Amino acid sequence: HGEEECKLNAIEACAIRAWPNPKLHYTFIRCVENDTKDWTSCVKDSRREKAINDCYNGDLSKKLILGYAKQTLALKPKKQYVPWVTLNGKPLFDNFKDFVPEVCKAYKGKAANLPKICNSSALPKSPESKVSKLQVSYADEAKNY
Repeated sequence: HGEEECKLNAIEACAIRAWPNPKLHYTFIRCVENDTKDWTSCVKDSRREKAINDCYNGDLSKKLILGYAKQTLALKPKKQYVPWVTLNGKPLFDNFKDFVPEVCKAYKGKAANLPKICNSSALPKSPESKVSKLQVSYADEAKNY
């Protein structure tokens, strides 16, 4: 997808390392995806910005990206298209857009800690969206549909 996407993938990998807590790095990544021109505006803490910059400008970002590539290549079944969303190691296939019900079904923790959305009346009972040729890019065909 180009040099800019590769750069942002590396920055996001470095951010995941700087913020191991998914709640924190997800907020950053979501911000970056909405404003790809200035990722630094998504960082509120100058120490984190320095950590991300140091990671990106050094060899660490390349190692992180290669690690993610190895994880992707090790998927069973292998990735068929992008986005390829897995939950507990299993692909969601057609349910990738409506993943919240899948997460709720997979939750194994204490009922008191069940995410509020899982008890919400707004939660769809069964996913309605299906993969259409306009929503995914098939890995083996190297084309967008």
